[in-house]
Amino acid sequence: MRILILLTILLSGVSVLAGTDSASEKRVVFNPVVSTSARTLPQWRFGYQRTGGANINTHLLTNAVSVGVLPRLEIGTVPMFYAAAPGSSNYTAKVNFYRGEQVDWAVSFTESRFKSEIKTSGGVVERPDLLLQSVQLGLNYRPEWNGNITFSPFANNVCGRIESKDPWVLIYSLKCETEYGLDFQYQIKDREWLTLAYGHLREAGLSPYEQLNAGVGVAWSQFRPKEMFSRPSVGLYYIPDTQNILYLLSTTFYEL
Repeated sequence: MRILILLTILLSGVSVLAGTDSASEKRVVFNPVVSTSARTLPQWRFGYQRTGGANINTHLLTNAVSVGVLPRLEIGTVPMFYAAAPGSSNYTAKVNFYRGEQVDWAVSFTESRFKSEIKTSGGVVERPDLLLQSVQLGLNYRPEWNGNITFSPFANNVCGRIESKDPWVLIYSLKCETEYGLDFQYQIKDREWLTLAYGHLREAGLSPYEQLNAGVGVAWSQFRPKEMFSRPSVGLYYIPDTQNILYLLSTTFYEL
């Protein structure tokens, strides 16, 4: 199933290149807090940003290093997982499948694998993978009556399971959760933006085996073309239920 989803995203990224649209050359800058930018990174440009499958509750060091490989296809990976969890692997793919003057749509697929152990009477009987997968649908809407505003609702469905040879372990470990939220971005001056957000997100942001909590956030962003840190974005996110304050950081590199 995951191979089919990934192939669909990759083929969609190739197929959209065949069409033309009036907004393809227009610069659109969106700096999310809880959602995602529906426009992918420019081709062969890199970014350090949250993946489509994780969320802002994830530690900022687990942001993904992403690259635009086609004009509307972006792939990435989280380097920290390889160092912190030996034997793990992860990747994400995002395609901007619709691009218009006022509306952009994107779909992202993320998969992460971590080693786990099943013990019986103190002995290890199996070391299956803990598999986490997510599919996120994102929308960026810029109303015609005000070009300084962007609305971005999103929904993210994340599922986890232990790929055990024991079918009961596999069945009882399967769980899915759906997150949702909304970003509101306003351009406060030339090349500077303020984003306000509401989200209903997983507590730690890494797996579906977590409680969902409501929270609010804010981020300030700037665009600095051709600089090493081209689009720095810093912010805070507050969760009233847990009274946690989370710190946000992302950027692109040498964006034109």
